[in-house]
Amino acid sequence: MQSNADSAQLGTVLGGVLRARREKSGRSLRSVAQNAGISPTHLSEVERGVKELSLARLGGLADALGVPAGEIFLDIAIALGAAPPRRHPVGFAPDPRDQIEWAVGRLAEPDLRSLADFGSFLTSQRKAPT
Repeated sequence: MQSNADSAQLGTVLGGVLRARREKSGRSLRSVAQNAGISPTHLSEVERGVKELSLARLGGLADALGVPAGEIFLDIAIALGAAPPRRHPVGFAPDPRDQIEWAVGRLAEPDLRSLADFGSFLTSQRKAPT
């Protein structure tokens, strides 16, 4: 059974995911809300975790943001601690920066140092543009 604290956390995570997606796309709150058929005030409250969304409205927001609803659910799952999928559904290729950010938050210091050293090595191997 889900507690009220769990529900509040889920609303906050959902709001953060939607805000991050909106900001990443460079869209205004008003623009996304209008395309989703909701008021900017409602979207703002959802992004702050104050209001909840129906699944139909969540689908409308995903459409307005130009992403499959499944990606929103995947972002929520990862934010709540799930591992990113090892195999990606057809047509879904996560941003490698997101994958690195996720890994950085979960690696121990020695492993993180190895990852950073390897990244530096790969960068040093690239030929400078001529």
